Amino acid sequence: MKKTFLLSCIIGIALWSCEKDDLKLPAEVKLAFDMNSFNMEETTKAAQQFSVDQAYLVLSAIEFDGKREQGEDYFFTREFDKPLQAEMHTGLANQDVSFDIPQGIYNVIEMNLAMGDGTGTALMLRGRFQKGPLEDVPVLFEYSFREEIRVRAMNKEGNRQVVLRKDIPGKATVIFDVPFMFQLCNMAMIRNAEQFTFEGKETIIINNEKNTDIFNLLATRLDKSLQVIFE
Repeated sequence: MKKTFLLSCIIGIALWSCEKDDLKLPAEVKLAFDMNSFNMEETTKAAQQFSVDQAYLVLSAIEFDGKREQGEDYFFTREFDKPLQAEMHTGLANQDVSFDIPQGIYNVIEMNLAMGDGTGTALMLRGRFQKGPLEDVPVLFEYSFREEIRVRAMNKEGNRQVVLRKDIPGKATVIFDVPFMFQLCNMAMIRNAEQFTFEGKETIIINNEKNTDIFNLLATRLDKSLQVIFE
C-alpha cells in the first residue's frame, strides 16, 4: 500500500514537473504593422474629400508585460540598436523583429511602445484634401516628440485572452487607427487650415508649429489610436 502511494506521488510530481517545464517552452511571435485608413466626404456645390492613407512609425523600444493563467508572468524589454522604422500602410519595416515568449494562456498582455528616437519624426501621416474635381492638396501630419504608448493587447476576436503555443508561430500586429485619431476633426478645419510649401507643393502641414489647433486636437487622441492584435 505504501509502495503504491509512493509511486503515485512520484508520478504526480513528474507530471507536474513536465507541465511546469512545458510552460517555459518558447513560442515565436513576429511583429507586424498595419493601419486603418481614414476618409471623410462633404457634399456641397463642389464635392470635397479628405483622406489619410499612409502612416510611418518609428520605435526605439518595445516592452512586453504578460500575466499568465498558469506559470510565472513574463516581462521583457527590447531596445533597438537601430530605430525600427515601419510603413504601416504597406506593412514593411527596416528590420524583421520577432520574440520568443513562454507559451501559455495570457489573460492580460500590455505592451509599451516607445515612439521616436529623439532625432526626427516619431509619427508621420500622409493624405490629401480634394478641394474640387481638379484641385488636390497634400496633407502632412508630423509628431516629433518621444512618447511611450501603453497598449492592452487583444486577440483577433477582440478579447483580452491570448494563447501562445510553441508549435504555432504567432503574430503581434501594431495597428494605427487613423479614423479614431481624426474622429473629432471636421471638414471645415481642413478647409480652413493654413498651407505651406513642401516638396514644391502647397501642403497642409499639421505639427506643433503649424496648424497647432488641429495638431493639439489630434495629439490628445494619439495614445488611444494604437492597437496590438495577437493571432
